[in-house]
Amino acid sequence: MELLEFFIMGILFTLGVQAFAYLSIKVKMPWYAWAGLITGGLTLLFGIGWAGSSFIENVPQSGSLGLTVFCLPGLLLMAFIIRKYLPKGTRL
Repeated sequence: MELLEFFIMGILFTLGVQAFAYLSIKVKMPWYAWAGLITGGLTLLFGIGWAGSSFIENVPQSGSLGLTVFCLPGLLLMAFIIRKYLPKGTRL
């Protein structure tokens, strides 16, 4: 079961890198916006990994807290940066 989790995490990481590469070609943003997006994406993946490991180890309280503590700030950081630095009317 752990191998499946790490395989899925690898797929998510690869898709995230490809999405950031595509976005970097389509949209021009300052370097600190890219740093924030990457930090938010890595925080999101860390929270998903934490929750998955906790659920596999049969500690669901730790998993749900990990989703709340790590994934929510990552999502908020990415959402705020996209709303502030993505030019209006940009079509992806």
